[in-house]
Amino acid sequence: MNPASRLAQISFTAGPAALLAGWFLLRPVHGAAEPGPWWTAGHLAWLAGFAMFGVMTFAMRGLAGPVRGGRRAAVEAVTVVALFGVAANLAQLAIALHAGFAAADGGQMRALLSQARAFPGIEPVVYTPGAQLFFFAVLAMAAILAVLRRVTVVSAGITAAGVVLLGVATLQEGAGTALAAVGMAVMWLGTLLLGRGPSGGGLPATTPTRA
Repeated sequence: MNPASRLAQISFTAGPAALLAGWFLLRPVHGAAEPGPWWTAGHLAWLAGFAMFGVMTFAMRGLAGPVRGGRRAAVEAVTVVALFGVAANLAQLAIALHAGFAAADGGQMRALLSQARAFPGIEPVVYTPGAQLFFFAVLAMAAILAVLRRVTVVSAGITAAGVVLLGVATLQEGAGTALAAVGMAVMWLGTLLLGRGPSGGGLPATTPTRA
């Protein structure tokens, strides 16, 4: 297997695993905005996770294979949305890390984060709904791949369940709750199965990207 294919295969597990690792790393501060090693480590894990999600997005696009017409348009549109969401999350995490390094305490850190969010366009593009677009795109791509029979319905369904659990937990109680961690774990299982394709054979040796 060439390095690019190997990285693509790893991304299906590394992305969600890094999300869950970041959640655990933030437990000592209970997910609160407090500068220090736990905040930095947790957000670095999430930064690495979303970088791998970017790789996974291209890998999922490749799994769609040589389709044409409306199906190709749907795949390309969802890919663009997913990459936009990845970029928004990476920007959000970079802001959080900068605030963590620059602040002396939690109050100053929260002030820095509020200042960043106050810049025109930052709130809708980098935070909500920009950052959430990635997860909607994962749902859509999993469904498309299942319709195209590039992945199993079970793997797409488990992925969707994980994303929904994570979304519900985040909206209702915040990303630091145990339900959010359960959602991340279920999503991890789902994307692991997605990466195996319809027969468990993994990604093809060459991943077509054009019809």
